[in-house]
Amino acid sequence: MNFYQPYQPCLALAQKLFAYSLTSLFLLLACNSSIGQSPPDSNLVHWSATRKLTVDDFGIKIQNGDASPCFAQYSVGYQVGGFDFLRKNFNQKVSNYMIKSASWIDTTGDVSTLLRYQQTLFDLCEIYTRRFRKALKENRKKILTGTDFIEALNEQIMTDFANRRLLFEQETNSGLLPDRHRLWEIQIRKELDELEEFARK
Repeated sequence: MNFYQPYQPCLALAQKLFAYSLTSLFLLLACNSSIGQSPPDSNLVHWSATRKLTVDDFGIKIQNGDASPCFAQYSVGYQVGGFDFLRKNFNQKVSNYMIKSASWIDTTGDVSTLLRYQQTLFDLCEIYTRRFRKALKENRKKILTGTDFIEALNEQIMTDFANRRLLFEQETNSGLLPDRHRLWEIQIRKELDELEEFARK
């Protein structure tokens, strides 16, 4: 008599339960929706280390906008799913972009100064985008239990960016004080270099 024969029904049940558990885990991970999506879109201008903003990147052109001669809507989008806990980095999964249709510039004003001002803000946003990628890498094992924590991380990053942006605007009078603006550019460049590991390439 086979020693395992009396236990075969139990073994069969255990095998089925094991297979079911694996299937459930697979479905849980596979169906974990990608959130904060930023699909390729002609309405988006992705941050680039080599390409600077131009007037054409602003979907709305205004004239004599003394009160608010320019504005740009920056956002940090991400696509993270259940299997991304296996990733070595999240550089390709997180994007820093400007939304053209929500951005405007006064073409009758000092365009070069306005573009420099907005480029600095874009670069500033890139710092916090890289910090977000770094945080995802450091917390990637948490993805196994769900992606809700990523939204909290994203909100914190965007809050930090908003606060830093306000400080920049206060200290440079929205980019109108060249010397102070230059100091900010130097500091931003330094921080970007320190976070080069988390640049999207």
